[in-house]
Order: sequence, then C-alpha cells, then structure tokens
Amino acid sequence: MRRLLPLATALLLLATPATATATATTDADAGASKGQPTVIGTIPTGPNTRMVAFTPDYELAYVANGGSDDVSVIDPRRRTEVTRISVGKFPYGVVFDRTGRFVYVSNRDSNEVSVIDTTTRTVVKTIPVGTAPRLGALKPDGSEVWISSTASNAVSVIDTRTRTVTHTIPVGTAPRGIAFTHGGRHAYVADSDSDTLSVVDTATHTKIATIPVGDEPRGVLITPDGRTAYVSNALGGTISVIDVRTRTVTATIAVGRTPRGITLAAGGRIAYVVNSGSNSVSTFDTRTNKVLGEVPVGTDPHWSAPGPGNRYILVANSGSSTISIVTLHR
Repeated sequence: MRRLLPLATALLLLATPATATATATTDADAGASKGQPTVIGTIPTGPNTRMVAFTPDYELAYVANGGSDDVSVIDPRRRTEVTRISVGKFPYGVVFDRTGRFVYVSNRDSNEVSVIDTTTRTVVKTIPVGTAPRLGALKPDGSEVWISSTASNAVSVIDTRTRTVTHTIPVGTAPRGIAFTHGGRHAYVADSDSDTLSVVDTATHTKIATIPVGDEPRGVLITPDGRTAYVSNALGGTISVIDVRTRTVTATIAVGRTPRGITLAAGGRIAYVVNSGSNSVSTFDTRTNKVLGEVPVGTDPHWSAPGPGNRYILVANSGSSTISIVTLHR
C-alpha cells in the first residue's frame, strides 16, 4: 500500500530540504531510516506518461503523455493538472531551454520534436529528427538540445537559436538517456542495445570513447562535481558507477527490476532510482553504494525530475497515468 502523509506534513516536506542529505550518520540503522523514500502525493495526468520535467522556476511541470499525444501541464504544489497541449504522436521526452520560454518534446512515433511556447502553451515549430526519438538533454550553455533516436542509432543536435538540426551524431545501438559532464565538454549517451555508453565530444560532435556497462542501459546521471556517472541497466536490474576521469566502471549496485530514471537528493549523498519492473523507487548512498530503502509508487514508473533544491522528485507512472511525489523519510 502506498504510504501517504498528512497534508501539513507533506507541504512541509516540499518546502524544506530532507535532513538525510545534509549530514552523514555513523549508525547504519539510522542512515537507512533517513534514506528511506516516502510518497507524499499523487497527481493524475494523461495516459501512458513517460517523461516529466520542471520549468526552470519550478512553478509547473510538463509531462509527456504517450497515450494521448499531448503534454500535461501540472501544478506540483496544488497537485492538479492545469491544462494539456497537443503535440506529435507518442510524446516521450521533455526538455526546457534555459529561460523556460520554450520546451522541446520528442515525439517517438512521428519522428519529430514539437517546440512549445510556454507563454501561449502552443506548438510554434515542429523539427524533424531521427527515427523514434526518445530522451533529450540541454547542453549546459543552453545553446543546444540533444535528442536520442533509438531506431537511427544516433543523436540529433538542435540549435536553440535557429531551432534546426545542425548535427547528427552516430553512437551505439538504440540510444536512450543523455547527460553532460560539468561544463558540457562531453556528453554521455546510454546505448541500450549495445550495453555501452558513448562518450561524445560536444565541440566536434563526434564519439570519442565507448564504455561497457550493464545489460540494457537506459538512464544516465552525472554528479554536479563531474566526477561520477550513474547508469541504470534495465535488464540487469543494476546501476553502473563510472569514474568519469578514467571512464571505467568502479562498482555495480543491485536495485529493483528494470531501473530507469536516476535523480540525486539534496546534498548529493543519496540517489533515487525509478524501478519500472518493481513499481517502486529505491534509494542508495552515493558514498557507500549501499541501498537504503524502497517505496511503492504507481504502475510502470519510468522517469523522474528533481524539485526545487532537490528536496523531492516527481515520478512519471506510465501504467497508472499519474505522477508520484517522492521525498526522503524525516
């Protein structure tokens, strides 16, 4: 059964950071308790939700509804759906520009990206990209949006000024998640069907290295200090821990079934993992790689987005067409 907290407690959790991430604890049981994830709310969305992303000011979040060819705009504090915006066929990924004025939605089944003006909440441009586009990421300097195309085995690079594709970068087989290193010098791309990470030089737009990881990598997270990358391996049920400097796997963490989204909690000491096969979110300690806890969420959860100050996350539940609000136990 999903664990719910009273509304007053839930609002407090949304307003203040979780203390578990602020200090280390020497007691193993206390550490596990503080690292336990907790569901504090649920928001209904459209059918077959995939990706969720906050606006840069964290006032709203946009959710790709693959089953209804539209995007839900939700208010996380009021826990309501504000409106829906029609886009292409089977929207999947959601990426905001730096200002929050425009959002790029990758449409898996129409091989295009819809650009939404968040002021008017209308599609102002449609950009053809590779076949079966999935996930995307904004380059740290804001100049480009990168979109993975699983059936093209490539990444499409969109110039945010001209809103046109300027480069198509061959990577591994069936790319999914994309993450940039600190400063944006390199991009790491999860190649789900070749069980590798492609390392791409963002200046030359060429692949420069390949890192073997676990079975069917999906999500990629690089820590803010740029030292460590985490990769969720869907079929392996594991997280690969990678030293960014040496580009080698240093540890493997067993989590739930079919892990996808990875998000850091406040302070970076604890990471959340969305397990679509287990219908849950688990947490692990980023220093010890120890799993701390797990909580049930909706059905078939896919991806997550960190809230303000990383004090909580939103989890998109594809099977139950909802968003779960998850924080750490206090």
